[in-house]
Amino acid sequence: MINAFTRLTLIGTVLLSAQALAWNNEMTLQDTKKLTLDAQSLSALNVEAGSGFLHIVGSNTDTVTVKAEIYQYEAHDNYCLTLDKSGNSAKLTANNCDNHSEDHTRIDLTVSLPATFLLDITDGSGEISIENAAETSIHDGSGAIIINNISGQLTIEDGSGAITASNITDSVNIHDGSGSIELANTQGDVIIHDGSGNIDVQNIVGKVTVTDGSGGIYVNKAGSFTLLADGSGSVTIKNVPVQNL
Repeated sequence: MINAFTRLTLIGTVLLSAQALAWNNEMTLQDTKKLTLDAQSLSALNVEAGSGFLHIVGSNTDTVTVKAEIYQYEAHDNYCLTLDKSGNSAKLTANNCDNHSEDHTRIDLTVSLPATFLLDITDGSGEISIENAAETSIHDGSGAIIINNISGQLTIEDGSGAITASNITDSVNIHDGSGSIELANTQGDVIIHDGSGNIDVQNIVGKVTVTDGSGGIYVNKAGSFTLLADGSGSVTIKNVPVQNL
């Protein structure tokens, strides 16, 4: 049986093949590094990443493991890549060290960690995919976001890129600049502030509240629905109690 870490790596390879080609633009894989940290006394992971994809999968493990693939025009060491302990959290840093150097580096990250870990992610650009984690907070510049199986709240602040999330056991709060949003199977309330792009929300136990600039809105099965503002686009509501519309 393929384990979760291997499965996410394979999924990411398929999803990102086209994006990786665009990113490369003559950048080539210069190095691959593996970082590990004992997670038995830790409960969270903080990530500060620049450009490159970020894949995180939780499982029954007591170790944080990071596979980092270093892409550059020419090989150099003028970048930051660390995995350290900070209090009860692991901290992963992977970027250009904010040195504004012309020696650009893209770092693709595949991370394995305990499924009970809380996640706090700040990411520049590139796809993010997360499977099996606890409460998760994401601050993202651009790139698609794919989330599945979160035990706790999910908070996303996103500049641009499609967002897909499913199987969230608590509330969801999304503030999105542009890009489609697809959300399914959430136990808590849902709040969405969206600039542009279609919104598709299904099977929500709690309340759904939407503030939308442009793009269609589709809601199927929710405890209630409130549309605070809508610029343009169709609105379709199904299987929501009439008194709550």
